[in-house]
Amino acid sequence: MDDVTWEVTGSELVALLKESHEIKAMRPPINRAQKTRDYPFVIHSYENQAGYICFDVTKPTAKNRKQLQIISSYPDLAHAKGWLKAAQKRFNLCLRHCNLEYRNGPCFDYHIKQCFGACIGEEAAEGYNQRARQALLTLDESLLEQDFFIIDKGRTSEENAVVLIEGGEYMGYGYANFNEMEANDIEALKECIEPFESNPEVKRIVRRFLGNGSKVKVVKF
Repeated sequence: MDDVTWEVTGSELVALLKESHEIKAMRPPINRAQKTRDYPFVIHSYENQAGYICFDVTKPTAKNRKQLQIISSYPDLAHAKGWLKAAQKRFNLCLRHCNLEYRNGPCFDYHIKQCFGACIGEEAAEGYNQRARQALLTLDESLLEQDFFIIDKGRTSEENAVVLIEGGEYMGYGYANFNEMEANDIEALKECIEPFESNPEVKRIVRRFLGNGSKVKVVKF
């Protein structure tokens, strides 16, 4: 008979990070979403001959990887295409310039007024590229380049959950009473961190959590 265990985290972010770590560590056969340690598919960007910023999904080789402007990495093609499609929809990008459609002439979204005509030169590259750069930022894994702590709710009213991002990588999480610490006591905060492995998935979890307007304190250092 199998046992079921549970653990109080207090923080939604810590719960998501712990779930990702446990799935990769335990590799449950019925949960394939996050157990992979490989991220062979990438979204990369480039500028076409007409000056439009374009996106594509590919599985690079060791030989051509350095030649690509890689934005983010994914465990499979479906995840990569899904993230690119979401960004394309959000910023009204052209399906053809995202390599999500290969037809000649106007793309499908142009006909339903969700593309402004970059595919047929109706929208100038300058205006289109402003939205394309916004899309790039939402996909870019390097958004965690700053060093900072995320301070969230803890397991009790007397403590806080602390997540550390340093050198562009997720370093781990722990618990401390932030209110009893000096705000600039960086070393004391670091001492409470239990180290965990960083990977594209957990970095996306952090980016997504912060991007959703979650009410947490961010302490930069």
